[in-house]
Parts: sequence; C-alpha cells; structure tokens
Amino acid sequence: MLSDAPLKAVLFDVGGPIIDERPDYLHSSEVVRDLLETELGRSIPESEIEEARKSAVASWSPSFTKAIIWHFMQPDTLRTLELYHEGIERIFTHRETISLMDGITGLIPRLASKYKLALAGNQPEVTRSRLESTGLLKHFDSTALSFDMGLHKPDSRFFLEICRCIDTDPVNCCMIGDRLDNDIYPANILGMRTIWVRIGPHAVQHTRVPEDVPDATVEHMADVGKIIDEWELGRL
Repeated sequence: MLSDAPLKAVLFDVGGPIIDERPDYLHSSEVVRDLLETELGRSIPESEIEEARKSAVASWSPSFTKAIIWHFMQPDTLRTLELYHEGIERIFTHRETISLMDGITGLIPRLASKYKLALAGNQPEVTRSRLESTGLLKHFDSTALSFDMGLHKPDSRFFLEICRCIDTDPVNCCMIGDRLDNDIYPANILGMRTIWVRIGPHAVQHTRVPEDVPDATVEHMADVGKIIDEWELGRL
C-alpha cells in the first residue's frame, strides 16, 4: 500500500539498481562450480548448478550462492559456510572495475537534490571502494553496507539501522531493489514505499502474499525518476 507520508529518503539496493551485475553471473557460477568440484572430487555439469540456482530463486533463498553450495554439501553446515565465504571473496574481488546500470549516473544526483540517499546492499567492503571511484557516493547520506552493520537483508533490522543513520522514519523512505524477497517484502512491512527493478535472475519471482507487492515495477532505472515524480505530483 502506497504510503501517504511525504517522501524524504530513497534507499538503493547496490547490485541491480546501481551496479550491473549481469556480467558477473557467469563468473559466479564458474567460481561455485570450481569450489564444489574441488571439494567433492568429481565433475559437476553446468546443468546441475543451474537447476540448483533456479531452485534457490524459487524458494526465496536470501543467497542463491549459499543455497547452491548447500544443495551439494548438505548436511555439512560448517563446510558449506566456509566454501560460501571463500566463494564470495573470489566473486567480488575478481574485477577491478564495475559496470553501472544505464541511467543511474543521472538519476542519483537528481534524486539527491530532493531527498536523502542511502545504500542498502548486502555487499562486502570492497564494493564501496569501487563505487567511490565512480563519484556517485558523494551524493549519499549513508554508504553503510551489510559488511559494516553486521546485518543482512531481508532482516528488518538492516533497514531500521539505515533509517537511524539518515534520521528518517521508514514511512518516509522508498526502497529500490531487484528482489521481492530481500528488498520489497522487508521494506513493505516497515511501511516504506517500494520500487521493484525487474532485472537479473530474480526477475522471475512471483508474489506470495500482499506484502510482497511493490508500489511500482520498472525494467529500466531511467523510469525510477518518473515514478517518484508522479508520486510527488499525487498522480499515482
């Protein structure tokens, strides 16, 4: 339900809305496959990795990377977590530069002229240093990531901590993300406005309950500004 409270802040998921992670998906699968083949001592067809990924997305796993590893490693929880952390380090450190989503470099300064901006991503520390090189972070009032907070989406405390950092109530915020499970649902239950950027592997998600329904859905970041402008004019 679209909040009647005035919009004062916009929260951005990092992977998807800001960083174009689509070039990294193939690399991510290769890393996970290599880890598992080394660990299990056997060849794993790419089709098995893909089926495990689809199952993870369909089951709303918070991390499909962790879910894929668990699929092959269960019931060994300790080794699953060790391989997951090793995989994440390899996935996020293999590139020296990042690709930005089309339209984001113009959208962020435009929104920053009207609203407080905050990052809201499950990301390691290295992501922020690479975002700093783009010049975009100067427009943000909070650049804390899950690495800094020790909290991860979809935990509602993650969002509440960001709201505390920018001194803004959740009902005065809008969350922009590419996942119904990690971004839209937890923001909705806190009373935030929500925009689902329907791209990437989680674009196939379907709503389970009314609280999963975003206030708006876009397929291009350029359309986000139009949605927020319409809200401000009271047309949506």
